[in-house]
Amino acid sequence: MRSRSGWSAARGSGNLARVARVTLIGYWRNDAHPEWPDPHDFVDETWDGEERELVARYLREGFVPWVALGYSPCRICGKPNGSAEYTDGVFIWPEGLSHYVKEHSVRLPRRVVDHVLAQIDALHPETVDRSWWLNVTPEDR
Repeated sequence: MRSRSGWSAARGSGNLARVARVTLIGYWRNDAHPEWPDPHDFVDETWDGEERELVARYLREGFVPWVALGYSPCRICGKPNGSAEYTDGVFIWPEGLSHYVKEHSVRLPRRVVDHVLAQIDALHPETVDRSWWLNVTPEDR
């Protein structure tokens, strides 16, 4: 259960864990939510294809905290566009956001693109620390 302080009890453990506050992205205007941005305003056909593909691929991954009942349609082509949400611990976005990026050249704000590219750049085989796992024992449970 979430408290006002942002701390919650981990399921069944009684331990307190900090609840992460994530930034919502990728929700688009529709009849029920005219306040959301219009994806057409973000289309950029000149966006570098390699960068666009990296961002789209990143958006297809992530932790799925929940799934809704029913699919959301693409606001550009009408294609069924998923029912889950993904998060990387910083942003949370609908499953279909990668579709907008890949298929319609919807270019996300620079803050999001820079974050995605930084996350990708930070992961290289030479930066993986294998020492802890090599030394783990059953007593570490």
